[in-house]
Amino acid sequence: MIARLRTWGKGALEALLAMSIYAVTLGACMALMLLIISIEEGGPSLSIATVPLTETLILLTQGAGFTAGSLTLTIMPLLLTIGLLWLIKALVSWRGLSVGGCCLGTLTWMILNLVILQGTQTIQVDTTPVIIFKAALVFLSGYTLAVVTSKEFHTWWESAVQERIPTWLRRSVRLGLSWGAALVGIFLAAGLIALICWVVLYHGAVAKLFNLARMGPASSVVTSIASLAWLPTLVIWAYSWLMGDGFSIGELASFTLWSGHAKSLPSVPLFGLFPDPVADQGVRTLLLNIPLLAGLVLGLLLILGSRNHRLFTAVRKHGVLSWTVIRHFLQSTLSMILAWMTCLIISCLVFLFSNGSLGTERLASVGVSIPASGKMIATSLGMGLMTSWVLAILTGSLLVLWKQVQSHIQMNGALVNGMATWDGDTEEQDEDNEPATDASSEDLPENRSQNSKRKTNEGQSDHREGSGNASRRVTSTGKKPNHPRTASSTRSARSSSQKSQ
Repeated sequence: MIARLRTWGKGALEALLAMSIYAVTLGACMALMLLIISIEEGGPSLSIATVPLTETLILLTQGAGFTAGSLTLTIMPLLLTIGLLWLIKALVSWRGLSVGGCCLGTLTWMILNLVILQGTQTIQVDTTPVIIFKAALVFLSGYTLAVVTSKEFHTWWESAVQERIPTWLRRSVRLGLSWGAALVGIFLAAGLIALICWVVLYHGAVAKLFNLARMGPASSVVTSIASLAWLPTLVIWAYSWLMGDGFSIGELASFTLWSGHAKSLPSVPLFGLFPDPVADQGVRTLLLNIPLLAGLVLGLLLILGSRNHRLFTAVRKHGVLSWTVIRHFLQSTLSMILAWMTCLIISCLVFLFSNGSLGTERLASVGVSIPASGKMIATSLGMGLMTSWVLAILTGSLLVLWKQVQSHIQMNGALVNGMATWDGDTEEQDEDNEPATDASSEDLPENRSQNSKRKTNEGQSDHREGSGNASRRVTSTGKKPNHPRTASSTRSARSSSQKSQ
């Protein structure tokens, strides 16, 4: 029980430390700024307003606007909000995480903000429950950041989630979310570059507004430094300006790439940075096509990149027409859809946080039109992603067609070469087989019998011719010719008688 209470006490201590560090730091900066302005401008000291002004800024940092005379300010100083979230996250990560600590820390944070609300001297735009609810959301957001970045969360994620979700799905979702957030970061970086260009081009107008307000150099520098609290807001407005829809200062002014007009804007030095329309048509077209080009490059990287879905590697290993390549292509398509949705959602959220008001009537709506800007971003980015998707399909189709043409050409070439080789071999075989056929025809049994019969007939005819000639000679001489066998027997008898003698 004591260990549990100690763990819960850590949450309350985290909230108390975060509020103390933030309030003391902000109060010291406000005191220094008011002191410098008082010294330069003269008159009564402004340092007595340090505490109420610090309390008002603490509430404004958490989204609670205020009204002071004719001024109604609800635009959050996002740089201070980001710093407060980082402070809560760092303290929670340092002291430890627990469910009880989160609950008790949130309760402590709500009580501290209620105390601050009771001490402020300005009129709050929101009601007390709404202000406390916004403060609780801020502390819970910082605590969530600490939880997500902790080792315990990564261990739980690996054991509980990664084992149940397929690898390809985890990879597709991770790539889609990371690339969508990266796109927003790229667009915000482009907005920061645009803001720097505004400062370079229009710093003279800001100096004129400082002179009109009769502010000295020190007061101008301090005010400019204090305006950095709204630097992320200006970057977000510049981001919307690059996307084409722009931003507006209530009903008094609107600024886009092709229009920029102002009617009786308040003499706020920060308003002197707002840009004129872009006169060059080529530059304006290039700026408008930034989301399209980013979507095209992102889609190609997701489909063809070696560190993403590795479609080229799959094509080399398995060929164009294979289930592996089709699966990789579908996974990259899922990542593109998730990246598009992530970029659109985050953009709408940052537009929402950057909006606010500077008054109650014509200055009641200051910032970006979320539906119009979201539509511009969704259309342009979607066209870029779709173009990369179509290019991938066309490239795959051309590769398949080229491989078929190559195989057809190779088959035709092999067929022609085979026919030519077969004709040449046939002719050579015919030439070689002619004498062999004659010789072999004589060696056949039928041919041999016919040849023997022919020779026998020839011998008999010669014998008949010889006997006819002999009979003719006997007839002519009147003697009987000796038979060959009789002559040979006579010669053998003579030789045997000679041997006996």
